Amino acid sequence: MEQWLSYAIVAMLMGGVAMVFAKMGMGSANEHVALVIRTSVLLAMVVANAWYAGALRGVAKVDNKTMLWLVLAGLCTAVYWILYFKAIKTANISVVATIDRAGIVVTVLLSYFILKEPLTPRLLLGMGTILAGTLILIWK
Repeated sequence: MEQWLSYAIVAMLMGGVAMVFAKMGMGSANEHVALVIRTSVLLAMVVANAWYAGALRGVAKVDNKTMLWLVLAGLCTAVYWILYFKAIKTANISVVATIDRAGIVVTVLLSYFILKEPLTPRLLLGMGTILAGTLILIWK
């Protein structure tokens, strides 16, 4: 198995487990406090990992254009997590997480139009299946 695929599979598994843990951890905490705690742990681990890898020295070398894209990505992620935690506080995590995965459709389309990545028949079929599953869940 290629290394990137191993990373992607473990990331997918951890992402699924993390969402269930987040829902379980919201018992007495409101979604804002839960998100602050989760994100604080995340920040600490990410900084520790970068420090351990010796990558923090590279921060000063990041050019303005790259910094802008990373800041915009961070802002989008913040809005995403704030709204995601609001949704899982009051709804079934299984439904919210499945609807959330429809974001893959947005990613694939943007990667095609902006990054010029190819759209293969297999990718289109997978994307269509994800979209169909999402529509089934939200259909009243």
